Amino acid sequence: MANKMAEQKQEGRRERNARPPAKRETKQQSSGLWKRIRRIRWVTFVLEAYDELRHKVTWPTFQEARNMTIVVIVLSAAVSAFLALADLGLLRLFRLISGG
Repeated sequence: MANKMAEQKQEGRRERNARPPAKRETKQQSSGLWKRIRRIRWVTFVLEAYDELRHKVTWPTFQEARNMTIVVIVLSAAVSAFLALADLGLLRLFRLISGG
């Protein structure tokens, strides 16, 4: 029984190894000029940035963008109010200490 299971495992390995490798889709051959242009560092950067922005970035919906904008505005107003109060308090403290 154990020998039979071992033989089945070996046969499965042989079948997996005997399969031809999967063929990859190849792109159409580029001209020599295009290949040289793509080797320029800044061109490569721009093309990769475009590809990432086009295919990999998840863009927010209009409602999500609007809600995030409102949150940023409210938090900015709250922080500015806090800093204004702190500045006013420190100014009064400075005038109290300096006698002016």
